[in-house]
Amino acid sequence: MNKKQQIQFLNQFCEEGSEGALEKGYTWFQDVLSPTLKLVSEKQPTEKQLLGEAWLIAGEVHELLYAPNQAITCYHISLFFNPTSIDTHRWKAIVHEQLGEYLEATKHIELALKHSQEGEALMIDRQRIQDCIVYDKAPDFEAGDIRWKFNELLAEGKFGKVIKGIKKLKTKDIELLHCLYRAYGGKQEVEKGEKTWQKILKIEPDAVLEDLDLFYWG
Repeated sequence: MNKKQQIQFLNQFCEEGSEGALEKGYTWFQDVLSPTLKLVSEKQPTEKQLLGEAWLIAGEVHELLYAPNQAITCYHISLFFNPTSIDTHRWKAIVHEQLGEYLEATKHIELALKHSQEGEALMIDRQRIQDCIVYDKAPDFEAGDIRWKFNELLAEGKFGKVIKGIKKLKTKDIELLHCLYRAYGGKQEVEKGEKTWQKILKIEPDAVLEDLDLFYWG
Protein backbone atom coordinates (compact mmCIF):
# COMPACT_ATOMS: atom_id res chain seq x y z
CA MET A 1 0.00 0.00 0.00
CA ASN A 2 1.16 3.53 -0.75
CA LYS A 3 0.81 6.37 1.77
CA LYS A 4 -2.71 7.32 0.70
CA GLN A 5 -3.89 3.71 0.84
CA GLN A 6 -2.36 3.24 4.29
CA ILE A 7 -4.20 6.27 5.65
CA GLN A 8 -7.47 5.14 4.06
CA PHE A 9 -6.97 1.67 5.54
CA LEU A 10 -6.47 3.02 9.06
CA ASN A 11 -9.42 5.37 8.73
CA GLN A 12 -11.63 2.43 7.78
CA PHE A 13 -10.22 0.40 10.68
CA CYS A 14 -11.16 3.22 13.05
CA GLU A 15 -14.65 3.48 11.59
CA GLU A 16 -15.31 -0.26 11.98
CA GLY A 17 -13.92 -0.33 15.52
CA SER A 18 -12.73 -3.19 17.67
CA GLU A 19 -15.71 -5.46 16.93
CA GLY A 20 -15.06 -5.12 13.21
CA ALA A 21 -11.41 -6.05 13.72
CA LEU A 22 -12.42 -9.06 15.82
CA GLU A 23 -14.66 -10.29 13.00
CA LYS A 24 -11.82 -10.10 10.47
CA GLY A 25 -9.74 -12.59 12.41
CA TYR A 26 -6.24 -13.10 13.71
CA THR A 27 -4.52 -13.49 10.33
CA TRP A 28 -5.82 -10.11 9.17
CA PHE A 29 -4.99 -8.49 12.50
CA GLN A 30 -1.45 -9.87 12.58
CA ASP A 31 -0.48 -9.83 8.91
CA VAL A 32 -2.33 -6.75 7.63
CA LEU A 33 -3.33 -4.38 10.41
CA SER A 34 -0.32 -4.61 12.74
CA PRO A 35 2.36 -4.07 10.06
CA THR A 36 0.42 -1.18 8.52
CA LEU A 37 -0.14 0.47 11.89
CA LYS A 38 3.52 0.17 12.83
CA LEU A 39 4.68 1.40 9.42
CA VAL A 40 2.45 4.49 9.48
CA SER A 41 3.57 5.18 13.07
CA GLU A 42 7.21 5.16 11.94
CA LYS A 43 6.95 6.77 8.52
CA GLN A 44 4.03 9.18 8.94
CA PRO A 45 4.06 10.23 12.62
CA THR A 46 2.39 13.54 11.74
CA GLU A 47 -0.94 11.66 11.49
CA LYS A 48 -1.27 12.06 15.24
CA GLN A 49 -5.06 12.04 15.62
CA LEU A 50 -5.49 9.05 13.35
CA LEU A 51 -2.68 7.08 14.99
CA GLY A 52 -3.95 7.89 18.46
CA GLU A 53 -7.38 6.54 17.53
CA ALA A 54 -6.03 3.49 15.70
CA TRP A 55 -3.78 2.43 18.60
CA LEU A 56 -6.71 2.98 20.99
CA ILE A 57 -8.87 0.58 18.99
CA ALA A 58 -6.02 -1.94 18.75
CA GLY A 59 -5.92 -1.82 22.54
CA GLU A 60 -9.66 -2.39 22.71
CA VAL A 61 -9.21 -5.49 20.55
CA HIS A 62 -6.69 -6.85 23.04
CA GLU A 63 -9.15 -6.16 25.85
CA LEU A 64 -11.70 -8.29 24.00
CA LEU A 65 -9.01 -10.99 23.81
CA TYR A 66 -8.58 -10.86 27.62
CA ALA A 67 -5.02 -9.62 27.16
CA PRO A 68 -4.83 -6.49 29.36
CA ASN A 69 -1.05 -6.18 29.21
CA GLN A 70 -1.17 -6.05 25.42
CA ALA A 71 -3.99 -3.50 25.67
CA ILE A 72 -1.93 -1.26 27.96
CA THR A 73 0.96 -1.32 25.48
CA CYS A 74 -1.36 -0.11 22.72
CA TYR A 75 -2.90 2.58 24.95
CA HIS A 76 0.57 3.82 25.87
CA ILE A 77 1.40 4.30 22.18
CA SER A 78 -1.99 5.92 21.58
CA LEU A 79 -1.20 8.51 24.26
CA PHE A 80 2.20 9.16 22.69
CA PHE A 81 0.38 10.38 19.58
CA ASN A 82 -2.56 11.99 21.38
CA PRO A 83 -1.75 12.76 25.04
CA THR A 84 -5.13 14.44 25.66
CA SER A 85 -7.33 11.58 24.44
CA ILE A 86 -10.11 11.22 27.00
CA ASP A 87 -11.10 7.78 25.75
CA THR A 88 -7.57 6.42 25.88
CA HIS A 89 -6.95 7.71 29.40
CA ARG A 90 -10.29 6.26 30.48
CA TRP A 91 -9.72 2.83 29.01
CA LYS A 92 -6.16 2.71 30.24
CA ALA A 93 -7.50 3.52 33.73
CA ILE A 94 -10.05 0.72 33.46
CA VAL A 95 -7.45 -1.86 32.44
CA HIS A 96 -5.11 -0.82 35.26
CA GLU A 97 -8.11 -1.18 37.58
CA GLN A 98 -8.70 -4.72 36.31
CA LEU A 99 -5.06 -5.52 37.06
CA GLY A 100 -5.32 -4.12 40.58
CA GLU A 101 -3.00 -1.21 39.71
CA TYR A 102 -5.29 1.30 41.37
CA LEU A 103 -2.86 4.22 41.71
CA GLU A 104 -2.07 4.08 37.99
CA ALA A 105 -5.79 3.78 37.28
CA THR A 106 -6.45 6.88 39.39
CA LYS A 107 -3.76 8.81 37.53
CA HIS A 108 -5.35 8.16 34.16
CA ILE A 109 -8.94 8.75 35.23
CA GLU A 110 -7.82 12.13 36.62
CA LEU A 111 -6.14 12.94 33.30
CA ALA A 112 -9.33 11.98 31.47
CA LEU A 113 -11.32 14.30 33.75
CA LYS A 114 -8.81 17.09 33.17
CA HIS A 115 -9.47 17.04 29.42
CA SER A 116 -13.22 16.38 29.60
CA GLN A 117 -16.00 18.96 29.40
CA GLU A 118 -18.63 16.56 30.72
CA GLY A 119 -17.22 14.04 33.14
CA GLU A 120 -20.23 12.33 34.74
CA ALA A 121 -19.25 8.82 33.56
CA LEU A 122 -15.64 9.53 34.46
CA MET A 123 -16.66 10.57 37.96
CA ILE A 124 -18.40 7.22 38.35
CA ASP A 125 -15.22 5.48 37.19
CA ARG A 126 -13.14 7.50 39.65
CA GLN A 127 -15.45 6.62 42.55
CA ARG A 128 -15.32 2.93 41.64
CA ILE A 129 -11.51 2.98 41.53
CA GLN A 130 -11.37 4.79 44.87
CA ASP A 131 -13.68 2.17 46.35
CA CYS A 132 -11.32 -0.54 45.10
CA ILE A 133 -8.52 1.11 47.08
CA VAL A 134 -10.60 1.66 50.22
CA TYR A 135 -12.00 -1.86 50.29
CA ASP A 136 -8.82 -3.53 48.99
CA LYS A 137 -10.67 -5.18 46.12
CA ALA A 138 -9.03 -8.19 44.51
CA PRO A 139 -8.12 -7.53 40.84
CA ASP A 140 -10.00 -9.15 37.98
CA PHE A 141 -6.69 -10.46 36.64
CA GLU A 142 -4.51 -12.02 39.34
CA ALA A 143 -0.93 -13.24 39.04
CA GLY A 144 -1.85 -16.90 39.50
CA ASP A 145 -4.62 -16.88 36.89
CA ILE A 146 -3.40 -19.34 34.26
CA ARG A 147 -6.33 -18.56 31.95
CA TRP A 148 -5.12 -14.96 31.81
CA LYS A 149 -1.56 -16.15 31.19
CA PHE A 150 -2.61 -18.22 28.19
CA ASN A 151 -4.83 -15.47 26.77
CA GLU A 152 -1.90 -13.05 26.90
CA LEU A 153 0.28 -15.60 25.10
CA LEU A 154 -2.40 -16.10 22.46
CA ALA A 155 -2.60 -12.35 21.86
CA GLU A 156 1.18 -12.29 21.42
CA GLY A 157 0.96 -15.09 18.86
CA LYS A 158 2.91 -17.51 21.06
CA PHE A 159 0.75 -20.46 20.12
CA GLY A 160 3.42 -23.10 20.66
CA LYS A 161 3.80 -22.05 24.30
CA VAL A 162 0.05 -22.21 24.81
CA ILE A 163 -0.20 -25.68 23.30
CA LYS A 164 2.75 -27.02 25.28
CA GLY A 165 1.55 -25.45 28.53
CA ILE A 166 -2.05 -26.64 28.33
CA LYS A 167 -1.24 -30.14 27.11
CA LYS A 168 1.16 -30.50 30.03
CA LEU A 169 -1.71 -29.77 32.43
CA LYS A 170 -3.85 -32.60 31.00
CA THR A 171 -6.83 -30.47 31.95
CA LYS A 172 -10.56 -30.80 31.46
CA ASP A 173 -11.11 -27.11 32.18
CA ILE A 174 -13.36 -25.83 29.39
CA GLU A 175 -11.82 -22.34 29.27
CA LEU A 176 -8.32 -23.75 28.97
CA LEU A 177 -9.44 -26.16 26.25
CA HIS A 178 -10.89 -23.19 24.36
CA CYS A 179 -7.45 -21.56 24.65
CA LEU A 180 -5.88 -24.72 23.26
CA TYR A 181 -8.40 -24.75 20.41
CA ARG A 182 -7.56 -21.12 19.63
CA ALA A 183 -3.84 -21.87 19.63
CA TYR A 184 -4.36 -24.59 17.03
CA GLY A 185 -6.41 -22.06 15.08
CA GLY A 186 -3.55 -19.58 15.16
CA LYS A 187 -1.27 -22.28 13.75
CA GLN A 188 -4.00 -23.48 11.36
CA GLU A 189 -3.61 -27.05 12.58
CA VAL A 190 -7.08 -28.21 11.56
CA GLU A 191 -6.94 -31.85 12.60
CA LYS A 192 -5.62 -31.10 16.10
CA GLY A 193 -8.11 -28.29 16.45
CA GLU A 194 -10.99 -30.60 15.56
CA LYS A 195 -9.82 -33.19 18.10
CA THR A 196 -9.71 -30.48 20.76
CA TRP A 197 -13.19 -29.30 19.85
CA GLN A 198 -14.52 -32.84 20.11
CA LYS A 199 -12.94 -33.07 23.56
CA ILE A 200 -14.75 -29.87 24.54
CA LEU A 201 -18.07 -31.27 23.27
CA LYS A 202 -17.54 -34.48 25.20
CA ILE A 203 -17.24 -32.49 28.42
CA GLU A 204 -19.86 -29.86 27.53
CA PRO A 205 -22.23 -31.16 24.80
CA ASP A 206 -23.96 -27.77 24.42
CA ALA A 207 -20.70 -25.87 23.84
CA VAL A 208 -20.69 -23.41 20.94
CA LEU A 209 -17.90 -21.58 19.17
CA GLU A 210 -17.15 -18.26 20.85
CA ASP A 211 -16.09 -15.03 19.17
CA LEU A 212 -12.51 -15.56 20.27
CA ASP A 213 -12.49 -19.08 18.82
CA LEU A 214 -13.58 -17.66 15.49
CA PHE A 215 -11.03 -14.85 15.73
CA TYR A 216 -8.03 -17.17 16.02
CA TRP A 217 -9.31 -19.46 13.29
CA GLY A 218 -9.98 -16.49 10.99
